Amino acid sequence: MLLRTFKRGGIHPPEEKLSADLAIEYGEIPGSLLVPVNQHIGKPCNVLVKKGTAVKRGDVLAEADGFVSSNVHAPVDGKVQKILNFPQLGGQIKECIQITPDNPGESYQSVLEGDTFQEVDVDGLDRDEIRKTIAKAGLVGMGGAGFPTHVKLSPPPDKTIDTLIINGAECEPYITADHRLMIEKSDELVRGIKILQKLFDDVMIYIGIEENKADAIETLEQATKDEVKMKVIPLKTKYPQGGEKQLIKAVLNREVPSKGLPMDVGVIVQNVGTLKAIYDAFFYQRPLMERVVTVSGNVVKRAGNILVPIGTPVSYLIEKYEIDKSRIKRLVSGGPMMGRTSYSFESPVSKTSSAVLFFDDSVYDTRDENPCIRCGNCIAVCPMGLPVAQVTEMIKANNVTPDIKNYIMDCIECGSCSYVCPADRRLVHWMRFGKNIINREN
Repeated sequence: MLLRTFKRGGIHPPEEKLSADLAIEYGEIPGSLLVPVNQHIGKPCNVLVKKGTAVKRGDVLAEADGFVSSNVHAPVDGKVQKILNFPQLGGQIKECIQITPDNPGESYQSVLEGDTFQEVDVDGLDRDEIRKTIAKAGLVGMGGAGFPTHVKLSPPPDKTIDTLIINGAECEPYITADHRLMIEKSDELVRGIKILQKLFDDVMIYIGIEENKADAIETLEQATKDEVKMKVIPLKTKYPQGGEKQLIKAVLNREVPSKGLPMDVGVIVQNVGTLKAIYDAFFYQRPLMERVVTVSGNVVKRAGNILVPIGTPVSYLIEKYEIDKSRIKRLVSGGPMMGRTSYSFESPVSKTSSAVLFFDDSVYDTRDENPCIRCGNCIAVCPMGLPVAQVTEMIKANNVTPDIKNYIMDCIECGSCSYVCPADRRLVHWMRFGKNIINREN
């Protein structure tokens, strides 16, 4: 099997895919939901409800404000208890809508089974209709970035799109949510792809999947065997293979320019979870109200992949998977490489919550930073080819020149540099700090 990959940098952390062979299970409706108001990159939503408002599943709770924004919907029938600021998975304090469900404890599978399937004539869909349906459904990139999907699918007229890449790499350790979707929902994913095909003329589809998901590769090869314009691309298992720029380089050998976007080289990349949400929006008229989350970590006896409504608190997952709270010293949203530490067991699952990981102190090293020894390891593994050691020194010295700004903004925050640094320097932390400096100036 010919395996493709990006050529520059990358690392091979332990995979720890503990839940790869575990089918997606359905959660129950918890006793209380905290639905984040803003779950996307872009302009904040306008809240439409208030304390005491009775809501039905699918009602718009917060409305998109402008083009680069995204609707938020009620995932259950219930009543709004309050609107409050609360810690999110990732640590930020954001506005949430607290809902008390009418039917706590009900299986979410039974809720989904109540939705009506409606066959769609994909060939008859209009391009504007497709984008409007996606926008109305509140779809965002579910790989972690949260960029509104309708915006990503609306490139300027001067950008000709000839390729769609479906990101099934899922290169972070522990996370297996997309892996299970590719195995269990392959037909739905293909139908979602066909809807996207209608947006662009003569577009080619490549589905990139790492070799450690051989069952997903086989399943999607079978599902696409009669599709002339769809091809599964086996990828070498290497982190961060799932980064957009690295994936484009691996699949097409095209280089996205500095400060550029995939559309600059004729490509749009979509995550597997987003594709499933596109299918749901068209064939079930279902907005984005739930997602599959991987629950794993070294204190989790029974890892898993679970579909839960948006707004489900971490405490529900702890109870569901019988995790010993006293052993949890680190709560991580996302993967261990790019994920963020969280601080509250009541923080809610959002549209971008691919995983919730639980660790004890043995996994994390808390050694002090030491001076750079000029080994060059960080530069060697950086998939963007950045002079990481020098740039972080400039950031620490508050000497962020225009050239240094360009390097900082090209950083994809994959954490490979920090992973290999023998001096225990928090390199990715300093790159993020540099971005904060630039954003404040703007």
